[in-house]
Amino acid sequence: MERPPELLKPFANQLAESAVSKDTAEVIRALRLMGLFSQSSDHFPNEQPSDPVNGHNTGAPNPDRVGIWERKRKDGKSSFVRRVDMMGEWNYWANIGRIDPKRDKRRLVLLGESVARGYFYDPQFTPAMALESILRHRLGQGEFEVIDLARTSLEMEGLSELAQSALALEPDAIVIFAGNNWGLTFTNDPRLLSDPEMLLAISAILSKQGVPGLKRFLEERLASDVRRLVKQIASLYEALEIPVVWIVPEFNLVDWRDAETDAPYLPGEANREWAAHRESARDALRNGDLSNASDSAKKMVELDGGSCVTGLYILAECNRRSGDLDSARRCYEMARDALIWDPSRMVSPRAYLIEQDTLRNEVCKYGHGLVDLPQLFKEYLDGRLPDRKLFLDYCHLTSEAIRIAMAATASCLIKKLKGFDVPWSELANEMAGPEREVEGEAAFLAAIHNAHWWQADELVQYYCSQAVQAAPKIAQVMTNFIDSQTRNAPMLMCRSAERIAALGSPLIQQYLLRHNRQYLDPDLLDAVVGALKGLQIDACDRLDGLRLEEHSVTRRAIDLLDLYYCFASKQPQELRWALNDRVRTELDSDYFKAYAAESRFVFVSEANCQVGLSLTCRLPSSAEGLVSIEVNGVCIDQTAITRSWKTWHITAGRELVRAGINEVVVRWPLAEFSGEKALEAVAQDLLRGIYPSLFPVFGEVHRFVASGKAGYK
Repeated sequence: MERPPELLKPFANQLAESAVSKDTAEVIRALRLMGLFSQSSDHFPNEQPSDPVNGHNTGAPNPDRVGIWERKRKDGKSSFVRRVDMMGEWNYWANIGRIDPKRDKRRLVLLGESVARGYFYDPQFTPAMALESILRHRLGQGEFEVIDLARTSLEMEGLSELAQSALALEPDAIVIFAGNNWGLTFTNDPRLLSDPEMLLAISAILSKQGVPGLKRFLEERLASDVRRLVKQIASLYEALEIPVVWIVPEFNLVDWRDAETDAPYLPGEANREWAAHRESARDALRNGDLSNASDSAKKMVELDGGSCVTGLYILAECNRRSGDLDSARRCYEMARDALIWDPSRMVSPRAYLIEQDTLRNEVCKYGHGLVDLPQLFKEYLDGRLPDRKLFLDYCHLTSEAIRIAMAATASCLIKKLKGFDVPWSELANEMAGPEREVEGEAAFLAAIHNAHWWQADELVQYYCSQAVQAAPKIAQVMTNFIDSQTRNAPMLMCRSAERIAALGSPLIQQYLLRHNRQYLDPDLLDAVVGALKGLQIDACDRLDGLRLEEHSVTRRAIDLLDLYYCFASKQPQELRWALNDRVRTELDSDYFKAYAAESRFVFVSEANCQVGLSLTCRLPSSAEGLVSIEVNGVCIDQTAITRSWKTWHITAGRELVRAGINEVVVRWPLAEFSGEKALEAVAQDLLRGIYPSLFPVFGEVHRFVASGKAGYK
């Protein structure tokens, strides 16, 4: 296989260096990378066929299977029935046991991912239900049926497979509502690290263009993949003259916030310069000086090349306050798109601008129908930016947004299949929304989901308040949720979880009991307590007492690095090492890495209790520096540490410790910012198939324990 000469340079350089150093293992590894030696199974992951329901290509689909449904023939007729052996996958799909043979009605098939599933409303209310309701109201009961083939977490290759297998259902039209799971990072597509040509390309780009170059490369690759996907589906359906309608996804630009971080490695001293502009921008914004805040934020974006959200959020806020909504929209879109390259944390699903634009261009090229949600929502909101009115989180729609999106989809389908125009605005009210109880449960689930993605306290409080207003009965779920979330025992072993299950809500069963994780969650649980207070239910004392009973440092030593407690720090970049479902790679280590100048931790205690802290830490470089520790805003000690591990015992006096949750801050010395050297090291790691680390590290922690008994032996 031929490779561009410029992509071979980093490989040739590494091969030469390894040969000179007589590092045989490195030489063989590089030769294997190029396919000159056979590849051993213990280096790169084996390429195994995977199940199409999980979103990966497995070759030609089975004509007797569509997703989790399999063809069953009886009395000369065939239906598609859910496979019992795939019961573990059923909750990802529509709650449909059987897809009957096509009869007199024209059949529409909806493909997509969790947004098309109606996440947080499913199975009580879904886009497929809304679309069918609108069409029946306008055209009559016997005209159309909608088959719901949307699957939560469906990826691009899985969509291509499903579009092909859906032909077995004899559709008269197909609607595709997808694109939020197509972004490419090493986190959501670890196969990038098993593609030799990809590794060569990325390592060369990082060496010459840095992280902004990597971002552009991944955007271009995503655009290419979108073009390929649209072409594949067009070739399937054009030959059969089956209309295709694509829905371009939109994102919650106003309310959703990705965690702000330091900039990735930049050339020379640009990281220090970037950090100085950040402080200037934040100070100016706090003082209402929009001009200077904007100027400093622009310099940040110039330095990081749009690869970091921090400066873009400041720019967006300046534009929003000054009334320039078009500029604010562009900054929010750039912030949404900034993280396509970032492997250091989990990035929420989203449709990037390059993907939206490519979809628009390609869909029009093939004459397919197009429902452009960014334009539709802009029209519906009279130019305002999309926010919680239309979104429950980053991309999942409210019932109002589902109604608008499906009205526009119905309008497009009527034009394609019936030949006449009906404006979406006429169709938008031709369906009933979900019941108030369903709205309340969806709002509470949205509160939990937003909290677990570290969103603003105000947003979490908003959804808790919406929940109790829509469905006061949700109080039963909330009070039991407080208990189950605070217990040490696994959630499904708590009586409170049993009581939640006994309430019988399909939504709560689907999302809360199946997918929820237990975290300390101070902001979420405080928001729940506040919402219950509006119903004259006082849960504050119960929560405070339960926290002390289950988690106080006076009852047992607490590992502050445990995910349950570490989650409350709201530093998601640092949590990647602690998540059980993370991708394990050679570069991952069994200790905490600090990607900011301060690291936050929490512990629970009674008031006026002397607490001992034992911290084992080091600096990532050979330099020596001072590290300090604060408890509830008061510095209690500092010490010099180096590259070698050091265990440090500190005591927080009784006067500093308060009842409930206490905050500990570890302040690190300024990190070394050797951009070119660091990027070259990353490029070499990639050539070895090692997971890349693209951010400066300020400090590392191996162990951090708090105990109510002062002093350690």
